[in-house]
Amino acid sequence: MGDGPVARDVQATFADFVLFHARSRPEKPAIILVDRVATYGMLAQGMLRVEDRLRALAIPPGELVCVTLGSAIRHLIVAAALFRLGLPVISATPASAVVRLGLPVKLFLHDAGAPMIPGQRLVIAGDDWFVGEDRPIPAPQPSGFVDEDAICRVEVSSGATGRPKAVSTTVGALYQRLNTSYMAINAGVWNRLMCLPGLGGAWGFVLATHALRAGRTLLVADSPRDALDMIAVYDVDALAASVQQVRDLVGRHEKAPVPCHSLRVLIAAGGLLPPALLREARTRLCSQIIMHYGSTEMGATAFGAVDALPEVEGATGYVIPEVDVEVVGENGERLGADEDGVLRVRTPWGGRPFPPGSPDANPDFRDGWFYPGDRGRITTAGLLVLSGRASEVINSGGVKKAPELVEDVVLQHPSVADAAAFGAMSASGIEEINIAVVLRAPIGERVLIAWCAQRKIAVARVFVVDEIPKTPMGKIRRNDLKARLLA
Repeated sequence: MGDGPVARDVQATFADFVLFHARSRPEKPAIILVDRVATYGMLAQGMLRVEDRLRALAIPPGELVCVTLGSAIRHLIVAAALFRLGLPVISATPASAVVRLGLPVKLFLHDAGAPMIPGQRLVIAGDDWFVGEDRPIPAPQPSGFVDEDAICRVEVSSGATGRPKAVSTTVGALYQRLNTSYMAINAGVWNRLMCLPGLGGAWGFVLATHALRAGRTLLVADSPRDALDMIAVYDVDALAASVQQVRDLVGRHEKAPVPCHSLRVLIAAGGLLPPALLREARTRLCSQIIMHYGSTEMGATAFGAVDALPEVEGATGYVIPEVDVEVVGENGERLGADEDGVLRVRTPWGGRPFPPGSPDANPDFRDGWFYPGDRGRITTAGLLVLSGRASEVINSGGVKKAPELVEDVVLQHPSVADAAAFGAMSASGIEEINIAVVLRAPIGERVLIAWCAQRKIAVARVFVVDEIPKTPMGKIRRNDLKARLLA
């Protein structure tokens, strides 16, 4: 009786599939880092050992646990063990990002040598958590989560306002998000996925657990150089990256080319992919590129292969079935097809403000809709066309420009290594284009302004900085940069 099928009241999580793959293909590589490889058998044994440690801590089911482990292998092992015990997970590096929000975290799991967090329960998940005698891998058991409406994951999102907020995802919603990943990446054409978005973000976690759930190999790199080298060495055939990470890879590849012939598909998200960058990415990295539009709060919203997208500036993909996307005007009135306005989204796999019962904690949720802070339009064919972030579109003299398109022009100058554009009001009350640049060779401000003017970009000021601040997804922190430079 004990070895027969077990009735389940909730969908299996990625942790159950890791155990399944460990039973059927224990020697298959599951996660590859630049300096080590973990097989599915190793992941499963690590999960069982970590479960023992967690049970000894006597954490009540449903209590939130924050994982701050820097190693992707250990991070995912611990997350899987927490899922098996019905404990929701929030990933954070550093932990201070979570502490500042005052969330009801029951326990912080840290690396050895991590700084202490005053007033919080801190446990070190050191080497001893992951070593021990191998044991038989158990058959599937009922999930530790009570049902599919139980919260299993909490993310920190900046949303439309740029202020960090917490968003929860249920077991059922995460299950559906994983399923939509099959459509976006195409489940049949790849076996090894290089995932550049970090585990601290919703998309990075979904991609990583999607790869493990599907029994594929996940690769994680800490830098563009490592990523390119690993693509060549391990014949990586799928790559997921934010638009900014794509830009970083292209820039690194230009300096020191490596063969990327094994790549069959590149999925990009997190902003507009300007035409010049798209051409470079298809030449240097992969010809098959899929654009993906989504958010921490709502998950995947639209996607499409660039070959199938019309040559329309800002075309991001076709809206996924079961997803509702509307375009509204400044007063909330619903606009028609091909009219530009503010986007709002509803999905069956959408998240909710966290903690539960605190809708005021995230003003981007209103009247059953989520407002991601983007402007755009939807064509009669269901194509989503972005015109930029509502808060970031630069209205310079009546001409609206997405900052990504300005950056695409600036980055074509041979002396510019990185750039970020933002709008700021002049003394006359007119919004002007400002750019922050990281230089690879000296160049005068007036020279660069004149160079941009020749390309119909009217830049008012140029700031030279050592580094462009970015999120774990590679998105530019424009508000932080703007506040610092214009202080």
